[in-house]
Amino acid sequence: MNTFKEMQTAYDQMVFEYAKTNHFKMPENLVVLAQELIQYIGQNGHIVEVGCGTGRDMSWFEAQNANIIGIDLSMGMLTYARKEVRGNLVSMNMRYLGFCNDYFDGAWCCASLLHLPKNEAVYALQEIKRVLKSSGMLVLSVQKGTNESWEDSYVPNVKRFFARYQSEEMKDILSNIGFSIHKLNSSLAINREWLSFVCTAK
Repeated sequence: MNTFKEMQTAYDQMVFEYAKTNHFKMPENLVVLAQELIQYIGQNGHIVEVGCGTGRDMSWFEAQNANIIGIDLSMGMLTYARKEVRGNLVSMNMRYLGFCNDYFDGAWCCASLLHLPKNEAVYALQEIKRVLKSSGMLVLSVQKGTNESWEDSYVPNVKRFFARYQSEEMKDILSNIGFSIHKLNSSLAINREWLSFVCTAK
């Protein structure tokens, strides 16, 4: 569990530097996926953003009148996000989602799961599936690669943990948990290749 505490501390320490680099207009490839999620669940559907950070994506969803709640482990990030969004924000570990079974119509988890060790990420995805309704949609984005490691960050002497995945590796994980994969996209951003999955809960 030290990884969670260290990541929480890291993001608390780097909030403003992170925002300078990442809190801008949502990239077009993510906008396309977000529009697909909204269209799928309908205007009355409820979305959970797992790892909402500074609120960039949640703000976009709210601008489309989507019903969305954001969770994040870092209180620093949530404090920043509070200035950007209207909806509920909750400090929560994605491995232990404090929501009822079958509660949400959709889940948005972009650039969040990659901060968990791979053996812990499985539990987070199981929790996401638990809180999704049958046929609820998950949009998941992770970095492509093979390694797990602590890496330098935006702030000197502050490191973040990254776990990267091959497409077949993540497809197997999602399928084993009980997601049907409908789409897999790859894109380049910030000198990294990203894999985005559109899935529904069986």
